[in-house]
Amino acid sequence: MFQIFQYIKEDSESVWFLEGLLKLFTEKKYLKPFVILNSLFLLMLFSGKFAINFYAVEIIKHFGGDMNEYLSAVIIAFISLIGSLLFIPLVKRFSRKMLVIFSSFVMGVSLLLLGLCLYNHSYHSLQLLSDCNWLPMICIVSYMVAAPMGLCSIPFIYIAEFYPSEMRSLMGGLTIALSNLQLFIVVKTFPNLEELMGDHGTFWLYAFSCFCAIIFTLSYVPETKDKELENVENKFAKLGKVNRASPWVTPLPSPSVGSVRKLHFKTHLFTK
Repeated sequence: MFQIFQYIKEDSESVWFLEGLLKLFTEKKYLKPFVILNSLFLLMLFSGKFAINFYAVEIIKHFGGDMNEYLSAVIIAFISLIGSLLFIPLVKRFSRKMLVIFSSFVMGVSLLLLGLCLYNHSYHSLQLLSDCNWLPMICIVSYMVAAPMGLCSIPFIYIAEFYPSEMRSLMGGLTIALSNLQLFIVVKTFPNLEELMGDHGTFWLYAFSCFCAIIFTLSYVPETKDKELENVENKFAKLGKVNRASPWVTPLPSPSVGSVRKLHFKTHLFTK
C-alpha cells in the first residue's frame, strides 16, 4: 500500500519539459538507462532489419529469379509474422538478454553468409558457394524470422522497464523520436552504402552491428525479467536496497543500565 502511495505521489508531480531534460542529463539514475537503451536502439536499427524490409522485394527477386513482386511482398510479410508469433511464447519462457543475444547471433551469421553469397556472385572466387543457390534464400528467411524474436522487439519492452515512472513519458518519447531519426538515416543511406561498399559490404556492416549488439548486451544491459522495477532503477543508480521497517510494529526500546540492574535485583529477591 505504501508503494502504491509513493507511485501515485510521483506520478502526480508533473515535470516540465525543460526541467525534465535538466534532470535527465544531470542525474545518473536517469542518464545511464537513457544512454544504454538508446545505444541498443542504435545497434538494432543499424542491424539492417528495417532497411532490408524496404528493399526486401528487390533482394528476393535478385535471388528468386522471375518471382512476382507482389508474391515477394506477401512472402516477406508472412516470414515476419512467423517471427513475431514465435516471440510471444519465447518472451515468457526465456530471459530478455538471452533472446537479444540469440536473435543478434542468428541475424549476424545470416547476414555474413548472405554477404559471402553476394560477393561470390560478383567475383566468383568461392567455388563452394557457387553450387548453393538455396543458401541466400535460407539466409534471408532465417534473418527475417530471428529479427522480431529478440533484437528488434526487446528494446521496446525496455522502455517500460528501464525508465523510472516519473520520467518515463519524457524519456520514452525522446527515445522513440531519436530511433525514428536513426531509422530515416539507415533507410536513406542503404542505396548509398550499396554504391560505396557493394551489396556484400553493406550486409557485412549490418552483421558487424549485430555482433556489436551481443557484446553490448552482455556488458551493459541488465536482466529485467521477473525483476521488480525498483531493483532495476537501483541497479542503474548503483544504490543498495534498503530494508524498511514495518510501520505497524512498535520497535522495542533498548534496555538501559538502570533497568537491567532493577531486573537483576527483582530476580535475586524472587529466587531467595
